Amino acid sequence: MNLYGAQHHILVHSNAIDAEAHQHTFIQVTIALENHFQIEVQGEKLSTAGIVLNSNVTHRLQVSGQPLVLLLIDSTSNIAAAFKQYMGKQAYANFPSEVSGKVAGFIKASLPQIHDAERYGLFVQELMTFFHLDFMQPAITDSRIKELIQLMKNCTDSEHSIRTYAEQFGLSNSRLSHLFKENTGISLSGYMLLHKLQKASYLIFEGRSITDAAMAAGFDTPSHFANTSKRLLGMTAKDIRKDSVFLQVSSLY
Repeated sequence: MNLYGAQHHILVHSNAIDAEAHQHTFIQVTIALENHFQIEVQGEKLSTAGIVLNSNVTHRLQVSGQPLVLLLIDSTSNIAAAFKQYMGKQAYANFPSEVSGKVAGFIKASLPQIHDAERYGLFVQELMTFFHLDFMQPAITDSRIKELIQLMKNCTDSEHSIRTYAEQFGLSNSRLSHLFKENTGISLSGYMLLHKLQKASYLIFEGRSITDAAMAAGFDTPSHFANTSKRLLGMTAKDIRKDSVFLQVSSLY
């Protein structure tokens, strides 16, 4: 498994994924690099060459010996906004076979050439053109919410609570949560939990132990981190790290 950690998404390249039924606030794009794959979405079994799932959609993906690429995209990012427009209000949307085939060909030719952040950035920009999607400006209009998202992305400590951030903006917990939901379409508590999970994952691949990474990211205990990873991603941190190669193509901090 190869993982590319960017500021607004994680790209996973693997030929074996064993994820139990789960849901998360990511926008998830899955592309088959060779044959169609099977995925279960909200209890419906699908066969597809490429699919995009909306946030908080229950799904299960278990494949072996079949190369896939997954994009797990921060729902508040401009990349996510483009895919959201493509899906509309649907839980998911399949890509036409012709589009999936061209995307797969581009990915197979390009990924082996990526060794730094600059090349990865160019890869993502070109990848979006194969989906026939343009980057959109985030639909976040409140400057306080823009600043809050950046504060979380720039954080260097383990303190992550709605109360702490609400105090910085002179707002009540409920008011800040309402503004975040209004601007992003996802809950602040869910986003913060996903942020902690992402931060812990990056720290693990930087060489920290799972225990140290969990505590540094703000989880109460290592088991809390493990349970959260299993619930949101369908895999534990040990599953993700096992036999994996990680390239951090842009800093989380």
